Parts: sequence; C-alpha cells; structure tokens
Amino acid sequence: MNKKERVRAVLAGERPDRVPASFWFHFPEGSKHGTASVKSHMDYLAETDVDFLKIFNEHPYRTEFEIKEPADWGRLRPAPLSSPFFQAMLDETRAIVEAVDGQCLTVTTVFGPFGEGNHATGGLVTDHYREDPVAVAHGLKVIAESLAEFSLALLDCGTDGIYFSAQGGERDRFSEEQFLSDLKPCDLTVLDAIDGKAEFNLLHICKDDVRLEHYTDYPANAVNWAAAKSNWSMAEGLAQFKRPVVGGLHDRGVIVDGSLDDIEKAVHAVLDDVGNHNFMVGADCTLPTDNSLANIRQAVEATASWPAPA
Repeated sequence: MNKKERVRAVLAGERPDRVPASFWFHFPEGSKHGTASVKSHMDYLAETDVDFLKIFNEHPYRTEFEIKEPADWGRLRPAPLSSPFFQAMLDETRAIVEAVDGQCLTVTTVFGPFGEGNHATGGLVTDHYREDPVAVAHGLKVIAESLAEFSLALLDCGTDGIYFSAQGGERDRFSEEQFLSDLKPCDLTVLDAIDGKAEFNLLHICKDDVRLEHYTDYPANAVNWAAAKSNWSMAEGLAQFKRPVVGGLHDRGVIVDGSLDDIEKAVHAVLDDVGNHNFMVGADCTLPTDNSLANIRQAVEATASWPAPA
C-alpha cells in the first residue's frame, strides 16, 4: 500500500499493510509563512516519511476592533473570507497541496472558535466569559460562522480534510452546562459545515482532564486526544468514539528524548495495546519545534516492524 491507500484503509474500517503514523510540530520562526511554509512542510514530509501531512495554520483570527472589555464581544461581526489572515492561509494551503502532488493525504488546521477567540484577544475568552457570558457567547458564535466558511474554502483548495482543534473542554474551565450551551454549539457550527464534504476530517481534542463524553457525537472521520491519566486511554476512546483514532505517544515523552530503540519499543507497546484496526499512531498533541526528525521517522517506521497478529 502507498500512504494514501494505507490511511484510507483505516478510515474505511479495514486493516492496512501496516498501521499508519503521523506527527507534527510548529515550524521555527521564519519558516511559517508563504513560500517558506511550503518548503517547511515538504522538507518535513520528505525527512519523516509520515503517512499523512498536517498543514499548519499560523495565521490567527483577527477581530474588526480590539476587544478590551467583556461587553465588546457582543458587537462582533463575522470576519469575511476576504480577510488577509484567511486569504494568506488559503494561498499557503493551495500551494502545499500542489507541492504534495498526491503523495499523501493532507489535513489543514482550523482552530475552533474558543481557540481563535483567544488568538484574537491574547487569551481573554475565559475571563471575559465569567463576567459576561451572553456577550462572549455571541462573539464565539460569530467567529464560528466565519470559521465554517473558511473551512469550506480550505477544502476547495484541495486539502483532504480539516484538522479541527477543539479547545475549552477542560472540566475546570467551564461548567458542564456552560460548555453544552455556549462552547459545543460553536464547535458544531464548523464541523457540521464540513461533515461529509471531505474524506479525512480529524478532530483533535486539546488538553488534559476534558469531558470527552461530550465529544463523541462531533462529526469527524477520526479523533485524536491526549490519552493522559485523567482522559480516556486509546483503547477506551476507540470504544467510545466508535471510529478510527489517532495517538498513543506522549508529545513530551519518548519521541522527544528517547533512543531509537526506546521509540520502537514504545510504538510496539501501543500497538500491542490497541491493535491494528481503526488506529493510526500519533502523539497526544503537537511535538516540540526542535524535535529530532530522526526520532519521528523512527516512530513511523516502527509500525512496520511490529509483529502484527495473524
């Protein structure tokens, strides 16, 4: 199987020739935008041999005016698709997809409304929500509308799916009622817009100690989350999400500072636990920018040396 066939087999519920694997990290300053971003992605693909490529989005959402007070969220209007930050990302995505030229599937990053709200305000969403939940809920809804349109435009650029980074679901951030009434509907505005319109929409649920049970009905072809002590394990998540899952390695663990032999053993241990059905090896979250490319390649290649059960 080639890379695309391997990933497609997993997405179809079939067993691939070997378990696919992919990892990602933010590229260094000076390598994040324009033609430099295209080169960074292509060099990374060549040096790590990942089975699918995550296209990074380093163009944060911007509001039409500076949000200083909680009430300001109530005045937000959707950012048009013509906004420079959207257009720059669309141009980069188009160029990267063209450069990949069918070598593998690509998923392009879209941060959820909570994350982009924080990008636009320097991290004020949670504090402002506690003071004026109605205004902030309005603002997040507006951002979600913009992101839904943007996500569809990214698919038009030829990427094979959206890597949707869902944030804000930690148990100690919002109450369950607040999450269900104001956060989740905004996530679903984006995900519902792209549901069924791509072959590989990948849901990433960020952070530890998250109410993962509230994400099981999010539409996506596969799911990735931190299999930490206070979250579901990979095996538990596979049973709960009832679709392919991606993960298994800690993003600050053996793939960062382990020997090549240690990395192979860690990948084999994950596969011993989860198996080779409905599973792709990855990390809990984004790896450090200075992560060894040789370590990443070893983690990818280790899936081929795993003695799969007959």
